[in-house]
Amino acid sequence: MSGRPLLRSEITAHRSHQHLVGQRDRLVRIHGEDLGAFYFLVMLIQTLGKKALKKGDVQKLRAIAHDLNAVYAKHTQ
Repeated sequence: MSGRPLLRSEITAHRSHQHLVGQRDRLVRIHGEDLGAFYFLVMLIQTLGKKALKKGDVQKLRAIAHDLNAVYAKHTQ
């Protein structure tokens, strides 16, 4: 199926997605399904937190902290 050429932003988003999928697969392969998925989640939260901190986005930082607390609560009960 031939369509329109992809925009630069669409190519960037696709490459970013492919990179994240590769990172997730690598962590799962090294550490197993559960621990690898958890490490991937922590990596994402750390990345999002750094970006929010640089921008000074307090609401996003609160949302990230809330999500991390929810994951912690789910796995410690």
